[in-house]
Amino acid sequence: MHQEMGADGTKLMNEVLLQQLALGSREAFTAIYQQYHNGIYNYLLKFTRNPAQTEDLVHDVFLKIWEIREQLDIKKSFDAYLYRLARNTALTQLNRIALYDTIRDEIMHRLSLGLNDHSLMNEVESRQYEQLLQKAIDSLPPQRREAFILCRQQGKSYEEAAALMNISRNTFKQHLSLAVKSIRDYLLENGSISLLVLLVSLK
Repeated sequence: MHQEMGADGTKLMNEVLLQQLALGSREAFTAIYQQYHNGIYNYLLKFTRNPAQTEDLVHDVFLKIWEIREQLDIKKSFDAYLYRLARNTALTQLNRIALYDTIRDEIMHRLSLGLNDHSLMNEVESRQYEQLLQKAIDSLPPQRREAFILCRQQGKSYEEAAALMNISRNTFKQHLSLAVKSIRDYLLENGSISLLVLLVSLK
């Protein structure tokens, strides 16, 4: 039946799905995911040449679609928007991987020289790192910020922190994991190599 609909019919069907998606329909999201998954996967595979990494990127792309579902403009080409989002996601991730490699090489170089943690940065760099870290923490959504502060800065256990936030332990762990990832990404985008070597402490 879908094959007989033609381009206009497919476009109309997509508009209906996007309208439903904007209202929070998980069924519409699943339908869009199934419709575009293979195409996006094959498109991104050309960038990464890594199946596992490509699947992660596909997940990130559709997660972004779900997050911004209410802002999608159904009058414009969803196909074009989706593939542009996929391309930008891939390029951002590949650039981040290249930066990670640079950081890793710098860390290995410093460690090979026998430098300990305290000698990696001078006093000025240390203050810069603390200021940058605080900005990264301040940029977090409220619950992620609270989870990070309770566990990483106040030393609370998962159980204690979860109780204080009135959420389950698993939900707390998810907030903390996302907080750490966000902070790492922030430091990657805004810090210098000398500051980023301290990322090894954010495990």
